[in-house]
Amino acid sequence: MKKYIMLLLAAALCLALAACGAKEEKLSDEEVVNTLLQAYQQGDYEAIKPYISEDNPLHVFFGGMDSEVGGEMAPVYQAFHEKTKAVTWTAKAVEGKEAWGTVELELTIPNYYEAVKAAMAAAIEEDTNTGSGAFHDMPGWLLKALDGEVEMVHETYEVNVGNRDGEMVMDTNTNRNFFILLCGGLREYLDATMTTCTFLDGTTWELAAKGDEIVGLVEQESVSGASEYAQEDLELSIQMYEDSYASMEGVWAHGEVQDDLLISRLGVDLGTASSYNLMQIGLTDSIVTSSSWLSLESTISGFTRDGASCVTETFKPEQPAE
Repeated sequence: MKKYIMLLLAAALCLALAACGAKEEKLSDEEVVNTLLQAYQQGDYEAIKPYISEDNPLHVFFGGMDSEVGGEMAPVYQAFHEKTKAVTWTAKAVEGKEAWGTVELELTIPNYYEAVKAAMAAAIEEDTNTGSGAFHDMPGWLLKALDGEVEMVHETYEVNVGNRDGEMVMDTNTNRNFFILLCGGLREYLDATMTTCTFLDGTTWELAAKGDEIVGLVEQESVSGASEYAQEDLELSIQMYEDSYASMEGVWAHGEVQDDLLISRLGVDLGTASSYNLMQIGLTDSIVTSSSWLSLESTISGFTRDGASCVTETFKPEQPAE
């Protein structure tokens, strides 16, 4: 019996060794790049995961395609991927740089970065002129960006594949420009928010931000007692208000009368409006500058101190507390 057991153990050991011998070899550096991009084309998030680190934007991009994770932004991520999976490329290891895992990557991909900026500006202008809420609907204007003219970007990068805990991984920071381009112009909006601040007098501010940086806004003020003024005086006042901003690029102004209210709206595309014009219209007295950008966090803090109630939306479902 003991001899029989020993034979079984020996057989099991042989099988284990055979399995180890048959273990799949690691991919080369250029094969890692090709595998990742092929998985991107196919929308295969699980096949992408082994080759990217935890801080990679593709986790948000692909994870957000699930409506339970991305919420109202899920159709945006899905639509951007549908467009950008048209990516084409060639990858070749760089001779003499094999030790650093360097691969020359020639990439052609649709990039909607400028179209996204134009779509936001159009939403600000529409909302300023009509009060339609088009600007607040961030998923809506992000999707409209895909209807615009696409820029086909052709770039050549030297990307790097590293070994992390025995696994072949493309580091996020080292290959930053490549991953930004792979998101098709949506990278900066993966952590975008829309904040609505309402003051006691009814004044509202809609603030779109990428992280802490405010990139666009619409302010609306209402003053009662319009019926006490002659129609001609109201029209002249509105015209003067709109004309005072007409020459400012990236700035829109609109006035109107609704019942007894004189309503004024001001819209600003902060990526286009000059800092000089922002100072002229007094915007920097309300929106707080932090470092080199207009800070959402500091502005909310200041508005709250002045009595405003602020609500920030990510358009994604709230995650349950752990």
